[in-house]
Amino acid sequence: MSSISSATTATTSTTSTTTSSSSSSTIDTSQFLQLLVDEIQNQNPLDPTDTSEFLNQMMSYASYSQLSEMNATLLSLQESMDTITSSLTTSA
Repeated sequence: MSSISSATTATTSTTSTTTSSSSSSTIDTSQFLQLLVDEIQNQNPLDPTDTSEFLNQMMSYASYSQLSEMNATLLSLQESMDTITSSLTTSA
């Protein structure tokens, strides 16, 4: 594993950890793709990034992105249900 790949993996892991603990520091799709492009451009030609590791990084981010979208949808649904519930209790 090249040092660039290790650094990128560490950065991605750190960002994911930070994102889960604080919503103010998130990584969006363009930033993640830029990290992957930088990793490819700066890899050691004699020791290229392992394809399976590269795909794992992409799939991990795709899963994270989908879970974040699902969380936002569920929060919106919860807010709607809370609004309906509060209007029903005030009407009664």
